[in-house]
Amino acid sequence: MNRRAMLATTTTAVATTLLGSTAATATPARPVPAGRVEEGLRLRSRILGQDVRYSLYLPPGHRPGRRHPVLYLLHGLIGDDTEWPGLGLGPIADRAIASGTLPPTVVVMPDARRDPTRPLTEQAQTYYMDDADGSFRYAEMVVRELLPGVEARHGAGGSAARRAIGGESMGGFGALSFAFGNPGLFSAAFGLSVGHRTDAQITALPQAEFDWRYARAWGAGLVGQARLNDRYRQWNLLDTITRTPAEALSRTAYFLDCGSYDGFFEGNADLHLALTAKAVPHRFMAREGAHEWDYWTSGLPAALEAVGTAFAEAAAGR
Repeated sequence: MNRRAMLATTTTAVATTLLGSTAATATPARPVPAGRVEEGLRLRSRILGQDVRYSLYLPPGHRPGRRHPVLYLLHGLIGDDTEWPGLGLGPIADRAIASGTLPPTVVVMPDARRDPTRPLTEQAQTYYMDDADGSFRYAEMVVRELLPGVEARHGAGGSAARRAIGGESMGGFGALSFAFGNPGLFSAAFGLSVGHRTDAQITALPQAEFDWRYARAWGAGLVGQARLNDRYRQWNLLDTITRTPAEALSRTAYFLDCGSYDGFFEGNADLHLALTAKAVPHRFMAREGAHEWDYWTSGLPAALEAVGTAFAEAAAGR
């Protein structure tokens, strides 16, 4: 008998001795019911003058006539509407629903690129904000057109109690921006490694990096302290917390999770401290990790659980 066969025989014998008959009679785990992901969907936007592309996750057992809760899941700086589906959103959501931590929920993943036909590196980012000159009003489009449009089309959401938003990095910035700026529009909002920079980090950004990310929203060619202008203050998450009444902010449940080695950790901690200072209920997690997909996919189950809890509490009238 060769070494591999001997090892297999020995291993089987040991397992049988330790586990007895349960190893032979154990019932295989039931497969987790799978939802369905649809990509390449489009919604016409009059505000933008173009179609907005989005992907969709439909939970197991989805029926057009049944109104499900909805989660808007926003992508990061170099992503698009296919980012989350390509990195495991479907199976993660399937398991959350099967475990009961998340009710059967429709997940909408919009494309935040200005032009889906051009490479990301060749066009300015939106960061889910409106342009300073009003030429491309992405944030306005989301609130006025995307939310009511997709919810009517897919039988989802319909009220704040059945609506949540979240995202990672730039998507986390967008999610909190929509939640902070529209109190009561969402029952829950989460950000994984939120792309929120401190004032010092904004002023220190190399010019090309600043212009690519923020020039269309705050102004092109700005240097140093000039970047911290009124448009910046209007969209800055920390400033939004400061000027918004605590009672209004508290209409949404917040969940923040940022890696302890992430360059955005200081900015995320500032958001946590600002919410704490105003006694706004929220959860803030800091785990070992950096600004990377392994961190976000490992953190998504807890974020979905927080969304599920918010849905349940809203349904119970708490």
